[in-house]
This record gives sequence, structure tokens and C-alpha cells, in this order.
Amino acid sequence: MGHTLLTLFFTLMCTSGLYAVFLVPSQNPVAVGSNVTISVNDTQPILFGLWLFESSTLFVWYPGEVFTGSGHQNGTEFDISTYQLTLPSVTLKNSGLYALDALRPKARAVITLDVQEPVSNLTAFVSMTTLVELNDTVTFTCSASGTPLWFSWQNGSSTVTAGGRVELRNGGRDFIINGVMRYDEGPFKCLVANNISKRESHQMNLNISYGPSNLRVTASPEKSVYIAGLVISLSCSADSKPTATFYWMYNGNPLNVYGPSYDLSDTTQNRTGEYTCVAQNAVTLRHVAVTKKIDILDPISAVAVNPAGSPVEGMAFNLNCNVVGPVNSIHWMKNGIYLDADNMITFSNDNSTLRFNRLTLSDDGPYQCAASNAVSNMTSLAYNLMVNYGPNNTAASGSKVAAVGSSATFSCSSDSRPQSQYSWYFSGLKVKNGSVYVTTPLSKNDSGQYTCMAFNSITGRSSNASVTLTVYAPVIGVMVNMDNQQPIFNQPFTLTCTVSGDVQHIQWMKNGVNLNHDNRINFTNNDSVLNFNPLTLSDNGQYQCEASNAINNMTSLAFDLKVIYGPWNTTISGPTVGAIGHNVTFHCSANSHPPSQYSWFLNSSKVGEGPVYTRALSPDSGGRYTCMASNNITGHSSNASLELTLRYPISHVIVNAGNQHPVFNQLFTLTCTTNGDVEHIQWMKNGMFLHPHNGITFSNNNSTMSFQNINLSDDGYYQCEASNAVSLMTSLAYDLMVNYGPWNTTVEGPIMAEMGSNVTFNCTAISRPHSQYSWFHNSLKVGDGPVHVTAALSLNSSGHYTCMAFNNITGRSSNASLALTVIEPIATVDVIPDRTIPLASQIFHLTCNVKGPYDTLHWLRNNQNLHPSDRVTFSADNAVVTFKTLQTADDGRYQCVASNALRQHVSHPYDLAVIYPNAAVSVQACVMLTALLALLLPVLEEWL
Repeated sequence: MGHTLLTLFFTLMCTSGLYAVFLVPSQNPVAVGSNVTISVNDTQPILFGLWLFESSTLFVWYPGEVFTGSGHQNGTEFDISTYQLTLPSVTLKNSGLYALDALRPKARAVITLDVQEPVSNLTAFVSMTTLVELNDTVTFTCSASGTPLWFSWQNGSSTVTAGGRVELRNGGRDFIINGVMRYDEGPFKCLVANNISKRESHQMNLNISYGPSNLRVTASPEKSVYIAGLVISLSCSADSKPTATFYWMYNGNPLNVYGPSYDLSDTTQNRTGEYTCVAQNAVTLRHVAVTKKIDILDPISAVAVNPAGSPVEGMAFNLNCNVVGPVNSIHWMKNGIYLDADNMITFSNDNSTLRFNRLTLSDDGPYQCAASNAVSNMTSLAYNLMVNYGPNNTAASGSKVAAVGSSATFSCSSDSRPQSQYSWYFSGLKVKNGSVYVTTPLSKNDSGQYTCMAFNSITGRSSNASVTLTVYAPVIGVMVNMDNQQPIFNQPFTLTCTVSGDVQHIQWMKNGVNLNHDNRINFTNNDSVLNFNPLTLSDNGQYQCEASNAINNMTSLAFDLKVIYGPWNTTISGPTVGAIGHNVTFHCSANSHPPSQYSWFLNSSKVGEGPVYTRALSPDSGGRYTCMASNNITGHSSNASLELTLRYPISHVIVNAGNQHPVFNQLFTLTCTTNGDVEHIQWMKNGMFLHPHNGITFSNNNSTMSFQNINLSDDGYYQCEASNAVSLMTSLAYDLMVNYGPWNTTVEGPIMAEMGSNVTFNCTAISRPHSQYSWFHNSLKVGDGPVHVTAALSLNSSGHYTCMAFNNITGRSSNASLALTVIEPIATVDVIPDRTIPLASQIFHLTCNVKGPYDTLHWLRNNQNLHPSDRVTFSADNAVVTFKTLQTADDGRYQCVASNALRQHVSHPYDLAVIYPNAAVSVQACVMLTALLALLLPVLEEWL
């Protein structure tokens, strides 16, 4: 009882607020003989605590000491660093409630450990294994050891459930199947389990006899009616265990045939009837029978279409269908499409005869008859009906004209079946048999009418047709000639067409287009002569004449008519200004046929010949150049002149600025220097031509460009272009970059810093070229360059820091300043409670102790701003927080924040945990009792 009182004493005396603790077992439930570890999930130190099992103490500890209680079992271990409890080789007696009581801080956690025995000694058996379907009942029994136990049964992979024919008794230990079925053969097994283990029995199978049932007779092949001579295989099957035996009957009479199959061979119609299969089971003593009707019929063996007479257009005609074998139906087809009776065709003799009342040509086509019975059908070969007719539409064709000495071919045709026989007649006399007649070489006496007669020997009809032939001498030797004339512009001219043969017509053509007469052109001598009066240039072209008669035509070769003229429109092309030291080329042209001959003159002196004249230019090469063109057939000439002026070419074009620097808002001049006869100078900026405008002027000859007040917008690439009539040259680009600044000098850096720190100032200015920088502290130079870093600051480091920027091209400078204030830093910030033990319902003060100057104070609770309330107040300077009545709701992490002009300084956290005094005695008393317990430990160990 002593350990219980001691536990109660610590629980009542030395606790404040509870905090959450959880126990985590390594396994639960757990098998007998296993090792179990119970861990604590919280890492917060437990100064005073106990481990309990049911109502007995296992361990007690306080700082520096661990005691074993009266409930301790051999091998049980306790880890003071993790508060973990270890139970080795547990037994059923280890099952129960385990508790950890923490006294400082106050906490309690419990867990129930369940120790179990695994499943063992599993046995299962079945009442019997050989059964008959629907007749027998079977019982399975299962037993095992262990705590606790659950029993279940499986049939294959499915779990057995009670219901219908199935019963489960004695907590599932007994499994009963009433009236077994064939599907109940198993395999069956028993499954036994508890929370820590699982076992299953060996498999048990049942042997269940059943049937016969589901008796079926099938025929191969399966048909409603069978063709005679076909082998028919009958097969009988049934669901049965053991396998059923079979025998066969025909029309109710035994066949003395045993077994599941029966083959009918050499079948004929007289073997039609009912075939019965009987199945029996020697174990179940049951039998069943099933009957199948077999119908057998002879097939059709031959079908043919036969005509009655010859098919003649306009006459009646019959087709007969001859069939060998039993026939149920006959159908007629034309072109594979079934025929129906109409006013033109009829059927007779059970459709075996097809009658055409009056044949027409549309009746042509392939005809078939199809005969069928229950087991066969057959279609005849096609009879191709072709109706005889004609001759109709007799026509004769052939040449209506022919050349002397040639042969003429005549052809005769008619619509007729069979084909007609043909005969040819000329001037009443028969000259040829056959559809084609080819004459011998013709003379003009063979002109006349040729007649063809067509005759059909089947229809007895005839018909004739004629063609008329005229014989001509052919046209040959067609030519165009101009005799001894010359085709000269604006004079008369004649072309003549010569030809041999029977000429009926002459046609003139120019460039392949037929010619017609007009006011300058006419035709004479039966169109054989073409007259031009007078010739013009439009008459140039290819001329042909075409002579023709009824049998042929011939076109002459082309006569190329080119009118002779000129020279006209003599012109010179070439430069009017030339560069001394270079070549010059002149071209002369004139309209003339044949082409003109050319002569060149300089100031009346002949200098060359030909349409092109080239010479190297010297200072005396200037003057008047004349070209004379002449035609030696027309005897005419023409000339043209051109005046050439000489110039020296331009070279060495340069832009220079002398010794100037382009400085913002000052005068600046660029000069274009060049060699040669300069006629024009043009200035460009960035490839674009410049013109005078505000701020930019040019000298009289454009050789100088002046910026009155140069600006940043004047930056760019400048070129000058010098030119004359014979040359042009552009200078290389002069890159103008206007120097300026320094402007907008600025200093960046802090305006306040703490003693002992370093400060960095940055100075910038807009300038070209880049500025040089100097730093001054209160007029004393302290550094150079755009960045200045101070040494460790003291209070004397306060003052003005000035940056001076200087441009050595513009000669200008600019400065900027920044005032720095150095302040003392905050050294430390601490939170100090007014007492060690914060008791609930009492006044409590927290004071913010700051070393160093500061501007403001504020408080944080759990990293959130703390605000006054009806129970929490602040002093006037926020240095003290007062809790009028402490509560556990005030528990938390408190921090004081002191701020100066630069930054905030946050104290270390103070963790407030409010303690209730009415839980026992005061914590101070608990501490004293702890010291007393240390003196009484030997006695306590005996007592515990």
C-alpha cells in the first residue's frame, strides 16, 4: 500500500497543468514469449514520474535517481533518457493496464496490453466423402487451441456462409451441407484465427455421384433435311458421375448399338425416322432418354435449257427446262434476274416452259432455269438467246472523190443477225462480192455510181445503198517566186504562185493567216498573182500560196518577204561628260534593212567605224562626236552627233574635326576635304541626308557643317558625299559622341548607423566620358572612386559625406552630399519575472530590462503582438507587463522588443507555465519534500 500512497502523494502535491503524453507499444496485441517495448511520444523532460501496471508500481524516478517498485517483474527494463518500458518474453499474466504518471510537468498516459496464445493443434475431419447427389448429408468438424479463436470455412477460394442447404454450428466449428449437390465437391478447408495468428487445415474433397441429366443428342452435320448418301453422325451426351452408359433405338426399336455415338452411312430416303438415345447411371440407378427426327431426301442431278425452233424477230418462241430428280419449284432468270409473266412472256407446265409471244431484239440475253427441292438446288447453264433480224439500215460508204491512178475503197454495212451477204454493182454490172470493194487504179472514166446489195439468208430479206465517185488529177509543184524584182519600200512589187494539176482554187496566206484584197493589195490571173502597190514595212512576213481541188491541196514553202528601207532615225547613245583617264564608249543605231554601215567623226575628223566606238580619254578628247549611217542598196545615209565634256574624277573624301572636342552646348565644326572637280557636297547622319535646320548650318559650297550649340541628339555617324558628273565618293563615317556632364550627381547610402558598424556610400553622375569621383567628410577628403566604405563608426563619424564628380574633357564638376547620424546601439534585451513560481490567481509582473538607448518597447506572446486587456496591463513606458490574476490561458512564450531608429532588438523568450496552488501544496514545498525523500531513500526502498 505504501507505493500507492507515494504515487497519490506525488500526484496531488507536485503538479501544475496537464500536457499531452501518448504511449506507443511496439506491438499490441502480442504473442506469448514476445518482447514488447512501450515508448513515450513526447520528448519534454519528466522530472518526477512513475510507471504502473494495474495497481502496482514498476518504477519511480526523480532527477538523478530511479527506484524499482513492488510490481517489478524479472527482466522488465526502464530507460530514464527516453522513459521507455521494455517487457521481455511476455506471458498471459502481462496482459493489463500500463500507466505512466508524470508529476512535473503533470501528465498521465495509459495503454492496455493484450497478450494472447497463437492458434495451435488445429484438426479437421469430414463425416463421409462418397455421396449421392440430393440423397446424402455431410458434416465437417474443426477444433484448435489458442486465445481467443474465430472459425470459418472455405470452399475453394470462396468463404462459406450459412443459408439454404448450409448450416454453421458451435461457433463455426461444425459445417453441415444438407442434400449435397454436384457442385459441393470442394476443396474445403477450416480457417482458425485470433488477433496474433492464423492457421488453416488440410484440404478435404467430396466424391459426389449424380445424373444422368441434361441429356442431349446432336447430329453432325446438323440439318433439318439430309441429302441422300450423306454420312450422318449422331452423338449423345449427359452430365453424369460416374460416366453414363448409352444405347440406341430406331422408331422405338432397339438397334443393338451401344455407346455415345451412332453413324448412319449410305443414307437413302427410306432411313428417315426417329432415333432415340438412352443414358443410365450404375450408381444413382437413374436413366433418361431423348429422341431426334432425321429426314433424308434425294438431290436434283441435272438441269438444262433447250430451245424449241429458231428465234426470229416478230415470231413466237419457246424455251424448255429439263430437270433430272425430284422438283419442288422451277424459276426462270435472264441476266441473273428472276423473270415474271407479262404480256410478252408466259410460263406453262409448272414453269418448265418459257413462251415468248412475239420476239423482239430486247429479248436477247442469257436465260437460265433454277430447280430446287429441300436438300438441293441446281441452276442450268445459260442459254444465250439471240433473235435473228434484218437486214436493216443498209448503208454504203467510201470516197466520193479520188485521184487518177489511185484506188477507191467502198464499204457496206447493215443491221442483221446473222450477218448479211453483200454484192457490189457499177453501171448495172456486178463487180464484187463482200462488204468491202477496192477498185483497180482509177481513170477519169471510172467516175459514177457504185451500189451495194445486202441479203439475210435466215429472214430472206434484202436491202441496197449507193455512193457516187468523181476522179481528179492531183495538185503538185506549188511554189511562190518574185522573178527579178527587189522589194524596196514605197515601190510596186509582185509575187506569183506556180502550180501543176486540176486547180480549183488558190489561196494566199501571210504568217499562216489567209490574205484578202484591200486598197494596196489585189489578186490577178485566177488569184495566182499577188500585187503590192506600193510596199510598206507592214508587208514584211512569210508568204505562202495554197492550191487545191476536191481530192487534195498543197501549200508552198514560205517566201520570206523583207522590205528594203533606210537608214532612218539615226541616234547616238553615250555619256555627255567623261572622266579624264577613263574609257568612253558610244553606240550608234539606225533603222535600216539591210543593216547600215557606220562611220565616226570627232570635230569633222574620221576616228572609227562600226556601230560601237570606244576610246581612252585625255584632256584633248573633248568635242563633238558624229556617227554617219548608210544603206548601199537604197543609196541613202543619215547622221547624228553628241557633245562630250571632260572632268577630273573625285578621290580622297574625308571628314575631320581638327583639334576640337564636341562639348555639349558649344560650337563644333566638321569639314569635308576632297580631291578632284567637285560639283556638289552632301552631308549624311546615320546614312540619312542632312539639310540645314535649327542649330546646324553649312558653308556656301557645303564643305563645312557647323553645330551652333551641339546637343546629345547630335550623336551619330557623319559622312560627306562629294560628286561631279563622272564620279561620286562617300567618306568613312566620323563617330560623333558629344561630351557632357557631370549632371545629376547623387549619393546613395544610409542616413543613420550604429556605432561599430561600417557604412557604404555609392556616388553616380551622368557624364561622357565617365566622371572621376572624390569623397569628403565635413570638407576633409577621405577617398576616391564611385564607392566609399567607412571604417568602424564612432559618434565622431556623424556629419556630411560629400561626393564630387569631375569630367576632365568638359572641365566641369558637380557634387552631392548625404548627412549621416551615428547612434549608440542597444546592447541587450531581457525579460525578468518578479518571481520564480507563477501561481494561478495571483498578480504577476514581467519586466523588460534594456541596456542601451532605445525609442520604443512592445511585447510579443507566441510571436504575436501582445495587447492590454481587463487582466493584462502595461506600464506607461511599456517596460512592465502586469497580470492581475494569472490563469492557465496566460501560458505561452513571451518576448520584449526594444526599437531604436535603426532596427528592433528582440529578447530571449520567457516560457510562462501557470501553476495551480490548490492541486496540493506549493511547488516550493514539493521541492523541499524532494530533498527529504533523498534522505529517506533506503527506507523507501525497503517499504516499496
